[in-house]
Amino acid sequence: MRLSSLAFAALFAFAGAAAHAQNLGLGPGQATNISLGAPVRDIVVADPLVADVSLVNERTLVVMGKRPGVTTILAFDAAGRTLANRQVVVSDNGATLTVYRGAGVGNTSTYACGEQCSRIAPH
Repeated sequence: MRLSSLAFAALFAFAGAAAHAQNLGLGPGQATNISLGAPVRDIVVADPLVADVSLVNERTLVVMGKRPGVTTILAFDAAGRTLANRQVVVSDNGATLTVYRGAGVGNTSTYACGEQCSRIAPH
């Protein structure tokens, strides 16, 4: 019984971590929101030329696509714990391009494209 309880707890912990690693797809001029599980203290946008973030309240962020490319948005609570870790893909019309090179794992590459294409890092 104890082993199944531990497995169940691990499954929920993994599901929570996976929720934080979601991709957001936007077009330039589009926006979406991220709801956080705790009050945010710090927000980091890896490439502010691609996307920007506005704080609606201490638990809600609005992510805005600025130009085609890929960036990461991180949100932290007062203790420094990660509340959100999202890869943001800004493409014309929110679209991406996937290139397949034969069958098998690891033989695909995905790009966000506008005037130029930026490779989206795999998770």
